Amino acid sequence: MNTRHHDKGPAGRKKQAASSVKSLKGQETMPKKPSSPSPMSPARFTAFLLGILVVMASGFVLHQLQVVFKPLLIAIFLSFIFDPMVGFFRKLKMPSFLAYLVALIVVFWSFYLVGLVVYASFANLTQRIPQYQDQFNELYRNLLGSLRIPHEEVQAYIDQIRFQDVWKELSIPSLIRSTLGNFLNFLGKLFLVLLFTVYIVLGKKHYLSKIGKAFSKERGRQINRIIHNIDIGMQKYLGIKTLVSLVTGVIATVILLIFNVEFALLWGLLTFLLNYIPQIGSAAATIPPILLCIFQHGSIFPALWVAILLLTTQMTMGNVVEPKLMGSGLHMSPLVVIFSLIFWGFIWGPAGMVLAVPISASIQIICSNIDSLRPISLFMGGD
Repeated sequence: MNTRHHDKGPAGRKKQAASSVKSLKGQETMPKKPSSPSPMSPARFTAFLLGILVVMASGFVLHQLQVVFKPLLIAIFLSFIFDPMVGFFRKLKMPSFLAYLVALIVVFWSFYLVGLVVYASFANLTQRIPQYQDQFNELYRNLLGSLRIPHEEVQAYIDQIRFQDVWKELSIPSLIRSTLGNFLNFLGKLFLVLLFTVYIVLGKKHYLSKIGKAFSKERGRQINRIIHNIDIGMQKYLGIKTLVSLVTGVIATVILLIFNVEFALLWGLLTFLLNYIPQIGSAAATIPPILLCIFQHGSIFPALWVAILLLTTQMTMGNVVEPKLMGSGLHMSPLVVIFSLIFWGFIWGPAGMVLAVPISASIQIICSNIDSLRPISLFMGGD
């Protein structure tokens, strides 16, 4: 047995090595079977369905209780502007109580004046609309005449419509009383929002100190870091957005005054407010003054110049100036912005569309500071 083992020693090992190499080559040349995709596990599928149900239930609750949640959420985001204002007054050596009081008065009167201008302008506009009947009819005749379209029957039908009679049926005094009621409702909601804002600002320091006591040291630092990042991000977003919206509104007002468009202050203020709604707000703000310019002048050419200048201003401020000022801190995917506008607009209407981007930005900041949720932050980002 020793001689057999000795005879197969070096030569046998070479043959075995050669055969093993051939077998490996044969395995490499054999085609691999395509691996079938692994189906979703029952646990993941259940979690996915539960996530959809949670989102639907949350949307239903937020919609049904919007009377409470909407002012509260507006107050939370308003505190990001209120807090730096208090800090500014504190730097002027004001006592703490006086700084809060002055900031509250400034914010209240700012919103009050905006609401008063909108109310008065819309009340005057409702009274002036019947006066545009002649300009509209003349523009209509000129347009059909230039296109050589027979319009006798259509014109006879339009001549039967008397906007004065229609407006009397609508009862302008009742419309104004209804608007006044809405304005008083606005003041009541504004007081509630400012009350929430004061409590949030006053209690923020106490909440931050309680976080360190309620959680572990590492967890408390993580929560404080998230809150600090949200503060910085929201203050930057709201500050830059307010500045850009203000400049856009002022430029729009100047353009409308140059072309002698009525209610230029109202349309400039509307441009300022709607500019907080991304993507569609700035475009929607240009439609009313353009239509009014057509009815007022009875010609398309002044309105065409107004449209060109307003759209150029909106595109320059929204696509050039604002992204440069914002940087990449709150850069979100356009698809996420659109879905946020649809979701929050469906739940809370125009107020939800204004709050859509701040809410999404807060979610993105929270997810970016939690390791397990960081893929969601990367998905929401625009880079």
